[in-house]
Amino acid sequence: MLLALSLLNSCKGANCENITLPQFPHAGPKVATEVESLSIEEFPNLWEWFARLNKLRQELEN
Repeated sequence: MLLALSLLNSCKGANCENITLPQFPHAGPKVATEVESLSIEEFPNLWEWFARLNKLRQELEN
């Protein structure tokens, strides 16, 4: 138990300020048109993911 606790102390000094996230290009109208044509029956996981993103966006705006 003491070994585990001593290892946890070494994790607290992590510096996350210098982490760079990958830059993703904007999809644009061509991709939006293609996504809108996808059916919910054929791609239910994609539409669930979109719904979760939308909910997160709404929560962050409030």
